[in-house]
Amino acid sequence: MPPGARIVVEFGTSFGVSTVHLAAALRDNGGGRLVSAEFEPAKVERARANIAAAGLADLVDIRCGDALDTLTEALPESIDLLFLDGAKSLYVKVLGLLEPRLHSGSVLLADNADWSPEYLARVRDPAGGYRSLAVADGVELSLRL
Repeated sequence: MPPGARIVVEFGTSFGVSTVHLAAALRDNGGGRLVSAEFEPAKVERARANIAAAGLADLVDIRCGDALDTLTEALPESIDLLFLDGAKSLYVKVLGLLEPRLHSGSVLLADNADWSPEYLARVRDPAGGYRSLAVADGVELSLRL
């Protein structure tokens, strides 16, 4: 989590394991808001239960449905951290949707990014406005310039 980060957007909640870690980091940073998108209603139900059990529900807004719709409504103006861990074929579209809200210093973390060559080409293009590198097997860390 970047120091001072207050706003996190997560694409792909699944059962909320990463969501719990991200929300705990927000709490450690002094609070904030995590908006997460998940397509599968059963996963959303489990994730909400897991997040509540961790005592972090006050920080998390899980939106059920197509992220290309749910992440267009009532988002904060600025995103400090974008975590991509949903359908890899949508990484470029989600980035394009949220890019106007990324500021210089915003951090992007994409899991299994090697499954999305278009995404890697976008964040690794020197003219694209990011500095990016692989930090683990399939994990790409990018910084908005």
